[in-house]
Amino acid sequence: MSMTNYIIVMKALEDGKFLITFPDFEGLTATADSEESIQSVATETIKTKLAELKKDNLVIPEAKKMKDVSSTLNEGEFTTYIPVKEEFDFKTTMNSTMASLKDKESLKKGTEDLKNKANELTNNIPKGSENIFGIIGGVIAIINTFLVAVFSVKVPIFGSYSIGFFKGLGILADFSKEAKNAQAILLFSGILFTAFAGLLIYSSVIRNKNILLYSIIGNVIFLIIFYIILFVKLPGGEVSEYISVSFFKILLYLISLALAFVTYFALNKAEQNQISFNDGDDRNEEGL
Repeated sequence: MSMTNYIIVMKALEDGKFLITFPDFEGLTATADSEESIQSVATETIKTKLAELKKDNLVIPEAKKMKDVSSTLNEGEFTTYIPVKEEFDFKTTMNSTMASLKDKESLKKGTEDLKNKANELTNNIPKGSENIFGIIGGVIAIINTFLVAVFSVKVPIFGSYSIGFFKGLGILADFSKEAKNAQAILLFSGILFTAFAGLLIYSSVIRNKNILLYSIIGNVIFLIIFYIILFVKLPGGEVSEYISVSFFKILLYLISLALAFVTYFALNKAEQNQISFNDGDDRNEEGL
């Protein structure tokens, strides 16, 4: 689940109730019977609004900053934060992501361009060295998994923390249950990324293009799933300003997969050439 801190504006009414407005959602209002019920009423109102926006496939507005809201307050109005946790609908998110990819002609063109470039590259690979790119790609993936941070957190006064699959969350986990859960997810993900990288190396070494293809597909699928979950679980609102996801790490994973794909393409081409050569020998023998 992701946590977003939404700002609400409250004003006491003459009958003892409280009028609640939501700066992030234009025209949305609610009424709380007492001061104690403000948080529960506001939370449910926001969740209902978010569900409506998702159902209608509308963009969810980014949470505003307190300084922007405070500057527009009228007399008698006061503000507070309402933390709202959203359930992560994995099926809906994946369907939406895949649908948007299918609708882009540029994706198809990019795939064709990648295939053509891989074809050009494989023509220049010396015979017997087709697997070198896959091995290098797997090594890059392993180094990336262990050494490059997944994201960094800038904590005021205390400084910055680099959070990786196997490092960085230990200190925070001692103080936060959510950090402890995140640590377990990162550790499990790091093990899987390492296993996939090892599979890239293994399949390249034994020159098995089928296992290599499955490992590439597995890497791509898990990479997409992991970063969707990561971006969903990272807190939103003003807190997000202190969190930076390492896009360099994503780039390194993509480079490793591109190298593995070159090896797959080269092995596949070498196999086809061998089949053509054998067919030619068979025809020559029949002619004799």
